[in-house]
Amino acid sequence: MAYRALLRKSIILSVAGILLFSCSEIIMEEDISDSEITLVAPGDNTQFNSTGITFSWNAVNKASGYQLEIAKPNFTDPLQIVLDTTVTNTSFTQQLVIGHYQWRVRAVNSAYHTNYATRSFEIVSNDNFQDNAVALSSPSNNLVTNASNQNLTWQPILGSMNYQVQVYDNSNTILLDQTTANTNYAFTFPEGSFNWKVRASNGAENTLYSSRAIMVDLTPPATPVLVKPENADPSQEPEVSFEWNSAFSGGSAEKDSIYIYTNAAQTLLQSKTQSASPYVLTLPSGTYYWKVKSFDAAGNVSNSSSAFSFTVN
Repeated sequence: MAYRALLRKSIILSVAGILLFSCSEIIMEEDISDSEITLVAPGDNTQFNSTGITFSWNAVNKASGYQLEIAKPNFTDPLQIVLDTTVTNTSFTQQLVIGHYQWRVRAVNSAYHTNYATRSFEIVSNDNFQDNAVALSSPSNNLVTNASNQNLTWQPILGSMNYQVQVYDNSNTILLDQTTANTNYAFTFPEGSFNWKVRASNGAENTLYSSRAIMVDLTPPATPVLVKPENADPSQEPEVSFEWNSAFSGGSAEKDSIYIYTNAAQTLLQSKTQSASPYVLTLPSGTYYWKVKSFDAAGNVSNSSSAFSFTVN
């Protein structure tokens, strides 16, 4: 009976701890529901003679993103929800056909959201073709990747005959200057940092270029070299300081992960931690095996370092 009572008490305390932890996680997220979002452009009831509209608004403190919606002709009696997307920036460009619209934005985080701010506008023509902005779709701006083959895509512009696609490297040398009637272009990037840009033409007028950056990193990080504890060290204190050397390969940002095992076959993982050298960990008595791998922002992974053993007394 005493055992059952003790077990019941333990379960109640565990559940209470979980609930307390969950509540604390929610409390830690800032409540932004009373904040107000301020729309910048386009102004309310604005009329446009071009079909590429850039929506912008002011940032809200503690928001992690912004939900943008566009309805035709309005949200009260919509014929179509043209767009419903969440973005992290405070601006977004969308191509639309001639007609009446409403747009609205609210700030969001993982637990809360503000009220929407709403405005109306109308696209009456596409007479000012040169005022359009090409809305680039993919790849995302400032993408860091180890995939050299990329399909560059953008939204169509009403009245366009073709699109001019250009790619520049970081020394401003042009690698591609191509005209296409499609709204995509497949391009194989070499390794490095680049800007790709697109403009539309109706045969008589051109829009300005829209541009995005991309980094292609095809080189894995160098293999880390372990320093200490030295291999087969028999006399480590419980508080172990791990040190290793990592040589930056010169591409995208790199991070290291340290793996500590309790068996020579490296199948029983004691801990895995992302850390820079040195890394300090307190361990119980026993024999351990450790190694380090490097990872970069593009998704490349180094070879594992040699595995060193040591014993904590």
